[in-house]
Amino acid sequence: MARHRLPSRSRGFSLVELMVALLFTGLLMAGMAQVFKSSLGALTTTGERLSSARRNRMAVDLLYDDLNSAGMFLKDLSAPPPELNAANPPFYILPNMPVPGAGPDDPQTADELFIYFDQPLPIQATLGANAARSAAELVVLGQAPAATEDTFDLDCKDPSFAQMVKPGQYFVFKDSWETRYIKSASAMSGSKIVTVVAGADPNASVTGVGSTGAPSKTRHIPASEVMLFQPAQMVHYCIRMRKMDPDPAKPNGIPCLIREQGAYDPNAFAAAAGGETVITENVSGFKAYLSANSGGSWAGEGVSASGMTSGWTNGIQAAMNTQLATYGRADAKDTNSIDWFRNAPVLVRLDISTRTATKRPEYSATPTLTAAYKSQVQSLVVVPRHFGLPVK
Repeated sequence: MARHRLPSRSRGFSLVELMVALLFTGLLMAGMAQVFKSSLGALTTTGERLSSARRNRMAVDLLYDDLNSAGMFLKDLSAPPPELNAANPPFYILPNMPVPGAGPDDPQTADELFIYFDQPLPIQATLGANAARSAAELVVLGQAPAATEDTFDLDCKDPSFAQMVKPGQYFVFKDSWETRYIKSASAMSGSKIVTVVAGADPNASVTGVGSTGAPSKTRHIPASEVMLFQPAQMVHYCIRMRKMDPDPAKPNGIPCLIREQGAYDPNAFAAAAGGETVITENVSGFKAYLSANSGGSWAGEGVSASGMTSGWTNGIQAAMNTQLATYGRADAKDTNSIDWFRNAPVLVRLDISTRTATKRPEYSATPTLTAAYKSQVQSLVVVPRHFGLPVK
């Protein structure tokens, strides 16, 4: 009996055909994998660059706010604070300072920026009704001041704001710009009203500046605005190594731009406990420059020295004196004056360099051999609003 044979078209693929198909499929998949890898790498690197740019932007915004507060003297509008000392000026730059604990891939040196100001609290209060009588009224009545003459209720609009008012701060009556020292402050839990008792600034008898504790010169208007501020604050910007990354390959941490704040000390800067804030991470450079000729030249460029004497006094400050003399700023005081910046509209330029969190071959000039960081620089150029505004 003859066997039934299937048509040749129903036999399927031969081994050779399957091997050829498998080869072409493998080549196609390898090409698609390469495209996917390139796309994933581009997505990762773009994300890292955007993250670096965003960190830079946040740092620039905070620096801008602090620079615009530099030299803001609120305790006495007519003169710089008498406690200012040349050992710790109200505004200065220390160039090329070493970064402690920096690794071989980290910045070895960076500039340090110091800024003095009286810091307004981020609240606006209004004066409540009170029984305080002015000094003139007391003289007319022939009466001695009572405790009520120094007691004021301030409406801070929110209970959390009321808790920010502390002894040692100042408040300013905006209806007459009279400044008073806060001897004590108390607010009931959950209350937006804080009761402050004005008194004499402990330093007034030494420096001759500040509230003497005498009754107000005039009777103040209820519901008028009151500004509060923390006097004599110093801010310090620098690069420091901080352990923000658990990578064991970075035992000293990563370089961060640090903002420190503390009460002004005439002898040297000292940060308050808890006064440190990490502004941005993976910082590869921080440079500060000054210009009195609209950016034609920058004091600080080419300065290789460091420290107060060599870096600031004989470096950046000396270059500023040369600029002021060259461009005919006879109306501006020599920068050796403690508050020189109040008489010269000086440009301040800050260059902040940040890098990606990791090294990648695509960032390297020789990607097949080494990996590298990708860095970018963002600059802030500003004339601080209190520069060029003489107080004498």
